[in-house]
Order: sequence, then C-alpha cells, then structure tokens
Amino acid sequence: MSTNKYCLLCGKPVEEGQEFCEDCRDHMENQYATDFLDNKPDVVQPEDENEKPEDIEPEEHQPVEETEVEQSGSEPTKKGMSKAVIFILMGCFILVAIGVVGTIKVIEQRESEEKELKFWNKSVDENTVLSYSKYLVTYRNGKFVDEANERIRKIRKEEIAAWEKLKKSSDLNAFYAYISENPKTPYLSQIRDIMDSLTWVSTLKDDSADAYKAYLENVKLENISGKHVDEANERYQYLSSIVVVEGASLESLKLDLDDFFKKLAQNNQRELLKEFTSSVYYYTGKKTATEIVADITKERKDDKVKKITYNPIHDSLYAKRDNQGIVFAELSVKSVTSFNVRKKKDETDTLSLLIELDKDKKIRSIKTKNNTTNGTQTRNN
Repeated sequence: MSTNKYCLLCGKPVEEGQEFCEDCRDHMENQYATDFLDNKPDVVQPEDENEKPEDIEPEEHQPVEETEVEQSGSEPTKKGMSKAVIFILMGCFILVAIGVVGTIKVIEQRESEEKELKFWNKSVDENTVLSYSKYLVTYRNGKFVDEANERIRKIRKEEIAAWEKLKKSSDLNAFYAYISENPKTPYLSQIRDIMDSLTWVSTLKDDSADAYKAYLENVKLENISGKHVDEANERYQYLSSIVVVEGASLESLKLDLDDFFKKLAQNNQRELLKEFTSSVYYYTGKKTATEIVADITKERKDDKVKKITYNPIHDSLYAKRDNQGIVFAELSVKSVTSFNVRKKKDETDTLSLLIELDKDKKIRSIKTKNNTTNGTQTRNN
C-alpha cells in the first residue's frame, strides 16, 4: 500500500519530501500563520474507505510545530501595537499639558492686569504724590507709568504756586490746612519754622500756663519746629506753680494795698520810697524808686493838684502768688482829685490796675488795664 504525505497545518496532500503545502508555506513566510491556526480544517480522511488509520503517517511533531508557528507569528504584532499606543498616549498628554499651561498663563496675566488697574484707581482717588509714587515703585513697567509721572509733576507745580502765596501769610490756620492737604510737601520744614514763630508770638501775648502747654504739645506733635521749647517749658513750670491768694492771705494783701495808696495820696516821699523796689515798672516803663517819687511830685505841682484820695475797691481784688512769693493782683481803685484852681472842678476816676508785689510786699510793677468805668477814662499818674 502506498503512503501519502499531508500538510502538517491544513492536512492537504503534499509531495514527497515536503512538510507543508504551498499556501501554508507562503503564509508562514509573511508572518500570517495565526490566520490559519484559528481556522485549521479537520484532517481530511483518505478517500479510500478501505484504508486504515494505521496506514496514515503519524504526525508526531505537529503540536510542537503549530505552537512555535503561532508564537512566532503573534509576538511582533503585539509589540508593534503596544509601541503605537504608547506614542499616541504620550502625544495626547503633551497636548493637554501645553493647553493647561497656556490657560494658567492667560488667567495669571488677566489677574495681574486687574490687580494693577485696581491699584492705579486707588492712586487716582487719593491723587497725591505719595500715592502715585507707590504705584511707580510697585509697577515699574506698568501701563500707567507715564501718566503717574505726569500727575506727580502737575501736583508739584500746584504745590509751588500755593507755597509762594502761603509763605507771605500770617494766618496760622492756613498753614495747618496746607499741611493737612499736603502732608509730604517738600516745604514742610520751612512751614514748621514759620508756624513756630507765629505760635510763639501768640503764646507770649497770652502768657498763661495753658498757652505754654499748648505750644509744647504742638512741638511734640511735630506741628511746629520748637525753637522756643526750653523757654516755653520754663514758663509753663513757673506759671503752673502759681496759686490763687485766698482767705487770710487775701485779707492781709488788702491791708497792704490800702497802706500803699494812703502813702501815695499823702505823697510822703520818704515813706513812699519804702513802698517800691529799687527798680519798678511804672505804667509805661522801668524807673528807679527815686525817679518815680520825683515824677509824682512834679506832676502834681504842674497840674496844681491840691489833694488826691484813693479808695481801693476790695471786692474787685483778685490775686495769685508764684513759687517765688511774687503776688500778682488785679484791683480797681477810685480816685478823687481836687485842684488849687477855684474854677476847676474835682475829677473822679476809676483806675483798673495790675500790681505786682515781691515777697517783702514791695511794689515792683504798676500797670493799667486801659478800661473805662462809669464813662470815665483811666488816667496814668
């Protein structure tokens, strides 16, 4: 009995000495063996029914060779597909990353512009050199740099014009208003010096503890330069020590003043000299006690004065004493003057006086307050 050969893959008859048919060999060479493995036909039975299975050549190596073909054909395909998928995924990831980064940059740029605009609007609302300077420092290359510089130049120009007008003024409130509106003005030092002088003149005129205290407080607040701070402090300490004369001390003072005006009316030169200190501010200026007594005697002789009486009004007396024992008294005194001339009527005057006495109760100053009582002008005598 003749022995036939069959293809190990598809079972088709093959020529002697061949293991595979032409179709299977072609597919294997082009790496398509897997297409046939999945659809491998059943082994064709011999046409001759009389042939026995034993006559068919055994296919002992078929399973091994089939497995090798399947593996050699499928492996390159899987590797090729894996690399392509990886490249695609990487490309998608890169595109997404670029998009996200671009979006973030756009958002950040928009937020930065909105922040700068908000800062600029605030600077414009304040409209000061300081506010525009802050913008220039914060946004050196900002959109509004040129406009900020222009606004600063405009404000400075207006400040110069206002300053030229202000420095000729003696109105202290005008200087305060200028500083309030222009706290960073370049003329601040000059303004404080001028304000210091004006404030000091006003303080000296008032010459009270409260006035000197106010001056010192303005120095602390740096409203004024404080060139007179030492003198102001000394005067404040002194005036703050002054107390009101009351009770028994006030009654004793009334008696001392009564005694002085009695001697003044009598014009007893020897006794009157004892009532004054060696140097006295007498109404309009300083004089010695001797000069004052001589002037009083001469004036009465020239005016032909026969007699003068002085009546201190005790209820009008108000006095203070300082820490050195000096007494400052305010007193109204009514005087009646008669003359040696028959046709000349007596004169009645009321003098409002400021009198200072030293610790020994001697007169060191007499001044008038220059006021009028009952229609009669005070007189200096």
